[in-house]
Amino acid sequence: MKRLIFVFCALAVVASAAFADVPDPSKCVCTLDGANRLLIVPNNPVYAGATFTLTIKNASNQTINNATVEVLVGGLTDSKTHLCAGQLTTGTTNAQGIVVFNIGGGGCLKAANACVIRANGTEVRNYGAVMSPDYAGTDNTGQANRWNMQVNLADFSSFSASYAAGIASCHDYDNNGVMALGDFSVFGSCYGKTCTQ
Repeated sequence: MKRLIFVFCALAVVASAAFADVPDPSKCVCTLDGANRLLIVPNNPVYAGATFTLTIKNASNQTINNATVEVLVGGLTDSKTHLCAGQLTTGTTNAQGIVVFNIGGGGCLKAANACVIRANGTEVRNYGAVMSPDYAGTDNTGQANRWNMQVNLADFSSFSASYAAGIASCHDYDNNGVMALGDFSVFGSCYGKTCTQ
């Protein structure tokens, strides 16, 4: 009987430890939640405004140390988006359950599953937009090959047309449905940035 009780206790401890490593999306926190999008910017030099943080927690609201976090960027296979060489899209949380990313790239994709974030294999976030100042289009969905890995005059022309129209576009970086001063500030801060070769 004692041996059976010991086995049950051991199983309970193992199950508890396994459960502690399972993220609860409702408890996790991501700094992208306000804008509901991923902003990617050519990274030479790095644009701090594209940095985002995730805090991974379990159902007991406890942070998960050493969780593997993956950022899946949509649009890469059909050239609507492109990442600078050597970008880290996978990271590991620290003892406080925190991981930080700044993903360099260009293009635009506004569609279901544009950016999916997983922690320990569990989907914790799903955003419908990936956008960048490196985008020479004025549409609001994303077109292939409209990036060139630098924010330059071609992008400025498209940004200006979108800004003058005042409506949502791939240059609506805060994803609030209108082109405004905040978007102009982001574009101005990113002008001239290129991908590190």
